[in-house]
Amino acid sequence: MCKCSFVRVACVALALAAASLAQEYSVDEPNSGDVVFNGVQSSEDLLIFDASEIVVNPGERLDLNCGFKGPYRHCIWELEGAKPIQVEDVYENVHPGMSKPEVSEGNECGIVINSVSTEQHGLWTCRVFITGNSLEGSKNVIVTVKPTSPVLEVDNSQLLEVNSDEETPVKCVVAAARPAVGIRWFLGDRDVTVMAETEETPTDNEGMYKSISTLRRTFEPMENGMMLTCSVSHKTLNAPENESIPLNVIFKPVEKPVSTYYQIRPGSDYEVKLNFSANPRPIRKEWRYGDSFQNIAVSIEIPGAKDHYETYLEELGNGMYTAVLRIAGFKEEDANQRYLLVVENDLGETEYKVRLSMDDAPKDGDSETRDHDKNPSTEYSVSEDTLSGGAVAGIVIVVLIIVAAIGAAAYARYRQMFCFAPRAESKAYIGDAERNETDNGTANDAVKASTDHVNGKTDSTVANGNGNVEQTQVEEINNEKKNTDV
Repeated sequence: MCKCSFVRVACVALALAAASLAQEYSVDEPNSGDVVFNGVQSSEDLLIFDASEIVVNPGERLDLNCGFKGPYRHCIWELEGAKPIQVEDVYENVHPGMSKPEVSEGNECGIVINSVSTEQHGLWTCRVFITGNSLEGSKNVIVTVKPTSPVLEVDNSQLLEVNSDEETPVKCVVAAARPAVGIRWFLGDRDVTVMAETEETPTDNEGMYKSISTLRRTFEPMENGMMLTCSVSHKTLNAPENESIPLNVIFKPVEKPVSTYYQIRPGSDYEVKLNFSANPRPIRKEWRYGDSFQNIAVSIEIPGAKDHYETYLEELGNGMYTAVLRIAGFKEEDANQRYLLVVENDLGETEYKVRLSMDDAPKDGDSETRDHDKNPSTEYSVSEDTLSGGAVAGIVIVVLIIVAAIGAAAYARYRQMFCFAPRAESKAYIGDAERNETDNGTANDAVKASTDHVNGKTDSTVANGNGNVEQTQVEEINNEKKNTDV
């Protein structure tokens, strides 16, 4: 009978771990001393005051709320560097531009500034005088200042020139704003702010900030000509203020896989059109052909002509080009040739391999995948690489692991290490708790008798006419043994 001891051990371990965690991470109830009230409390009186910071634009209404529970004599508001304001005077319209709040319950000492100005920026304090004492609460009021226009710090304000294989830092600066601005970066329509860091520096004691956001990025050839935008958001702005600049990404001619052109009809005039990109523009470009890619014998400059070949170049703009090889009266010999387009600019040289075929194009799902070059015929990019050695090794390792797992499972079943189904002999035992040991003994005798019958048959063999021993009795023996299962 299988004991499943490893399951019991695992359960005990889990129980001990749970008990340990319960002791280590028990949560205590907070005591009353940890609770912080939003106000200043005395034994009998309570100041009702919210100290949260307020951000308000010039010209907007500013509510300065302050309440008191209990008897008090009078209250005032104070702004750093300014004269105190008696709340009673505000209610009696002594101070122009200030008024009594609509709701006074819980706001007995509150005042309203109808149109706030930048001079009213700072720390405001509500002071309530009671018998023999005074209570107070303070809050910071930020009266905003519209940010200055963002500036991109680049060498050329008309164009940002970057190298495709180098990381380039680009800075966007907002000289002054209150509070600090938010800055995001966009490359075309894509948000790339995650690659930027922003530094905010106070410029005075009045809450003004200078913000500098630095974007560090390696730009790719495909991003040539895209717009890089610094976008500034602020409470004073109804919409973000943007500063943009076009990218000029410098790169050598971009490599491509082998291109194969299919369904070329013999005797027709055929044009091979191969797209490539390079910036700056190419200083050398030519078509070459020969018996193989390793044996290229003939070259034709672009533009140029030789035999029945003619070459020219189409400029698509933004660093994109189409190199054309025109073949007059296409022949089978042309399909047996291998072709190279060689392009060089100031940053390097790149070779593009081309095959021509009179066969039909591969169907969808074949190993060859469609190239995106524009061409009257169907062009495909063909990979010459086969399955790598690493991939083969990985497949072999996976197969070995599966085989080992199957073998381990079979061995464990044989040794009864796990709780597989019990063997046939155990089926003869009756698991009813109400039955006695006599019933079990009778069942065991029946099993033993049937087993002896089987063992007796295994001793006999049958010889055929050739003198060889045939295993004709094996299936019968096996069948009889199966019948012993209860």
